Amino acid sequence: MNLDRVLIAEGDPHLAELMVIRLSNAGYQMATCTQANEVLTKALDFKPGVVIVDQYLADQDGLEVCYELRLHSATRNMGIILLTQEEINLGDLIGLGVRIDTQLVKPFKPKDILTAVNALMAERRATTKNSLTGFPGWDAMRRAITERITASVDCDLLFIDINNFRIYNQCYGFSAGDEALRLVCRLLLEVTDELDSPDVFITHIHGDDFTVMLPVGTGEQVGRALIDRFDREVLELYLEDDRERGGMYLQKPDGRLEQWPLMSLSVALLNGIINKYRHPLETKAVGEELLKRLKVKPGSNLLPDRPSSSPA
Repeated sequence: MNLDRVLIAEGDPHLAELMVIRLSNAGYQMATCTQANEVLTKALDFKPGVVIVDQYLADQDGLEVCYELRLHSATRNMGIILLTQEEINLGDLIGLGVRIDTQLVKPFKPKDILTAVNALMAERRATTKNSLTGFPGWDAMRRAITERITASVDCDLLFIDINNFRIYNQCYGFSAGDEALRLVCRLLLEVTDELDSPDVFITHIHGDDFTVMLPVGTGEQVGRALIDRFDREVLELYLEDDRERGGMYLQKPDGRLEQWPLMSLSVALLNGIINKYRHPLETKAVGEELLKRLKVKPGSNLLPDRPSSSPA
């Protein structure tokens, strides 16, 4: 995603030209398309920071285009400006998995589109992302949870921690530890992409801790799939001797050798948040408490805040 690029999907060539002139004069690199079925392909190729979508494209409703952009992990975090004929309630779209950042009602002035684009680009520049994983941090998740609570749109939350990660860093080095974090990131993208839902948000809190927002009722499915794949693939990060013995040896200051298990995952699941939590920090506190309980258990485990009403 490039924060100096803007993609416009607008069927009116005159309006598209006006927006291109105004935004290019402000220093943005521009790309345009007139057909809805071109938007996702162009977004994947051009990698804009913001996509401007007309709600009434000739071949497809603009909201469906926005849904497709949120569906793919590579385009999910791009800013979206929806051009409408009349103002719509964007909060009503959250439950459908269609998150629109802002809207402009036609007709609007060229300076309005520049103001909207500048605001979204500035917001993305201000959102601190982990330099290794590329995921935003807790502040971004806190805003997302607040938005859900305010709009009364439910979701599941996963709080994830890598067990024995610090010991692995000591034994194998920090570069190897980075590979372990990249493994978790890849697996998170894989298991959430398989949901085929745009309603996914992944953040890297710090160190080896992650949070994931998911459609309500899918948290256990995703959490268990993540654990299963991690337990299989993490073995490749170890030397053969450590794999065979099922752990690592670390020399203590007194010279004695202490054995530590292989890395595993603790996954805390909050089955829905509406009518249970009134503030994002409440969800974080519960998630951290569940992770503490999981730390005393061997291997990878998932612990919900309450039993799920649907089968895993």
